[in-house]
Amino acid sequence: MSRWLVISDLQIPFEARDSLKFCKSVQKEFKIPNENILCVGDETDQYFGGLWKKSADGWYTANQELDESRRRLRQWYRAFPLMRVAISNHGTRWARKASEAEIPSQLMRAYRDIIEAPPGWKWAEKHIIKAKYPFQIIHGLGYGGMYAYRHVPLDQGISTAFGHLHSNAGIAQVVTEGQKLWGMNTGCLIDNDAYAFEYGKYNRFKPWLGCGVVLDDGRWPILVPYEAL
Repeated sequence: MSRWLVISDLQIPFEARDSLKFCKSVQKEFKIPNENILCVGDETDQYFGGLWKKSADGWYTANQELDESRRRLRQWYRAFPLMRVAISNHGTRWARKASEAEIPSQLMRAYRDIIEAPPGWKWAEKHIIKAKYPFQIIHGLGYGGMYAYRHVPLDQGISTAFGHLHSNAGIAQVVTEGQKLWGMNTGCLIDNDAYAFEYGKYNRFKPWLGCGVVLDDGRWPILVPYEAL
């Protein structure tokens, strides 16, 4: 019970090809129980929910993307029937677009219903893990830069795993006069060649693919690169 898998941004249906197989192998390798599966958010991409111009060469319509996302998510539901997920910017894209169009929330379907999520998947802005060494997961909204994994635990006052910043994966051990914390940016598990990510084609730093694991009752965070297992 003292170890957790922290799944990074997937952005289904634009996830890395073997991301599910990879996450299952990490769970098996580290003997992580089913009830200790976490996700830092951006589990779906919701490409057409974004406000940016859309690619003319994209192979999904808005409806096709939703259908394909549901189809792929069913495999994740079977593999991980229990998951705590951080609310994220991609996961709320359609809801924010509706809000900007002044559509009241009571006219909208719940996100979990749209993606046909099982009861064991739970969303929250943050999930605090009550371990011997407590930590939390959040998505990472509001943070940027290559040292976010140092800033996040200091701001939050608790060791924190997060995503959102695909190319700035890393771990920092932060010790101050009164605190000993860690921060972990888990990177992502996206298919960087997909048209959904054309905006980052010429970025100097590319996404780091992998996930996080927290061991020793919350004391020891590690990153597992995508190609490792």
